[in-house]
Amino acid sequence: MNKFTSFIKTVVFSGMLIAGTAGVAACGPKFHDYTKDGSVTLQLDFQGKDFYVDGIGEFELAHTIDGDTAHFTPKVDSTHQGLMKARFFGIDTPESTGKVQEYGHAASNFTKEKLNQAKEHGTIVISSPQDHYGAPSPDSTGSRYVSLVWINTEKKNASRDELVLLNLWIVQEGLSWVKNVGDMPQYEKTFYAAEEQAKKFKLNLHSGKPDGDFNYGDYIETSLLDVKQELALCLADPDRVNQFDNQKMRIQGTVCGFSNHILYLQDFCYYDQNDESKGGEMCGINIFVGMGSISSKYTKLNTYIEVCGLAQYTENYGFQVTDTQGRFPVGSATSPNDARVIFTPEENADTEHNLVPAQYTIAGMNAVAEATDPYNLECLNTAVEITETLTCSRAYPSESGKEMTLIFSGASFNVYVPFNYHGNPDLPADRWNEASDFEGKQFTVKGVYVFHKTQSGNIKFQIVPNGEKDLVCLNPTGE
Repeated sequence: MNKFTSFIKTVVFSGMLIAGTAGVAACGPKFHDYTKDGSVTLQLDFQGKDFYVDGIGEFELAHTIDGDTAHFTPKVDSTHQGLMKARFFGIDTPESTGKVQEYGHAASNFTKEKLNQAKEHGTIVISSPQDHYGAPSPDSTGSRYVSLVWINTEKKNASRDELVLLNLWIVQEGLSWVKNVGDMPQYEKTFYAAEEQAKKFKLNLHSGKPDGDFNYGDYIETSLLDVKQELALCLADPDRVNQFDNQKMRIQGTVCGFSNHILYLQDFCYYDQNDESKGGEMCGINIFVGMGSISSKYTKLNTYIEVCGLAQYTENYGFQVTDTQGRFPVGSATSPNDARVIFTPEENADTEHNLVPAQYTIAGMNAVAEATDPYNLECLNTAVEITETLTCSRAYPSESGKEMTLIFSGASFNVYVPFNYHGNPDLPADRWNEASDFEGKQFTVKGVYVFHKTQSGNIKFQIVPNGEKDLVCLNPTGE
């Protein structure tokens, strides 16, 4: 909760923590808990059920995305479909990722808090918006499922009558608008009643007050070197609060990669702008551009651009710039905060910002990847090239089956392939989507050097190619 919702008190209600209001006199209106009044309950048994077959099942939390989106791992998965991406039914919380809106962080933090509590101490059950067993259908994106998320934050193996609907709880807290509840008409009245009550008590986004977690200020020019040094401190001390978190920044850099809606910029930064003889180092940053497409003029390698965005420190990917959705105009910029091209690739070829990947032997890249105290971030989020041939010893697909991670003999880093890969030029229609397609093959590799945190909390470093030209198989037939 942020400082503008400090008037909310906590009421113990049947073993669950439920929000009420503190600023109401004893004789004033009473805050009603719609999550526990029996009007919205789970009607189907979930024990032993497979969500992908039955439309309901018990899950473990993988990670949260924002206030109304999270990823889960099913406890029963007979069809081996793995990770389930859930878009919460009936609600629409303010944005907090590609676009950042007021109370978006509050909604995201509330959802994260409750799901993490349920993960550690309680139970998570997810059902499709239907009152019968049956396979669910993906939403319009084809990759997510509209979901009712039932939780108990305190009891493992809770029964269905001990679960509350997180979707409704979020609305009741004034952290979401009600949207598209028609598929479950038996819940419609309760959802709207909870929304009206949140408005009545002026909770969160209905308060009419500024959001204490929202940055209303102007964009400021930021040194990528300062950002990089702060990230190093945060990796060394997980309890450290990143000083750039929630800062609106204006940054310039050369495009060194673009994949999975992430734009990577790099630039050489001097330690002392007034004395270049003191040297400097290459610094990089990753920018989440939102789920929509952006003009290719911003994604071409070696383009030098300026971007305005909101800095966020994420658990999985470290420091990241977001809130850039809609800031990449196809034509000329209409706002001083729109992205702009400073040098095209051709114009940038003879400047100090020209893209030249750092070259590493396998042993040299290993030395960077293996350093932990402190972490070696000399090429993080920048372009690298391995000068020796790598042999794939193992490969495994992502839980969605759409990406592939390659492990190489003698390498402490891996390669993450986020695109359809066609490794044999003689068979251009043959997509490699099985581990056996990659294993035993030899490759040349270049791309952007990044890191991510695994579900077990370990930090893994990897190279993300920008396309098939960056990941070339030298023996596609295995010879």
